[in-house]
Amino acid sequence: MDVGSVWKEYFRKWPAEMERRGVIVTSGNEQIPFDGFAVGPELLLLERKIPDTSGARKIVLPYGQIAAVKITDVVKMKAFQALGFEEPAAKRPGTA
Repeated sequence: MDVGSVWKEYFRKWPAEMERRGVIVTSGNEQIPFDGFAVGPELLLLERKIPDTSGARKIVLPYGQIAAVKITDVVKMKAFQALGFEEPAAKRPGTA
């Protein structure tokens, strides 16, 4: 599975208990704050609360250009289970 497909699934499965906001870091190292999004077959539509320096409030971005997503809200780790994350089992004292 390519990176773009991974990000597409990430946004499609965004947990209902998490606000749809954060910061996208692109492969060009641009940071895009967002306060809403919509998923498309090949592209992600991001909505900004405050326009960027050129006045844009909406950004259309190919999934393959996403390098990272920063979550800006306080979210319990359990919320990420919907995205396929799981916490590792706790190590027992005295084991390697």
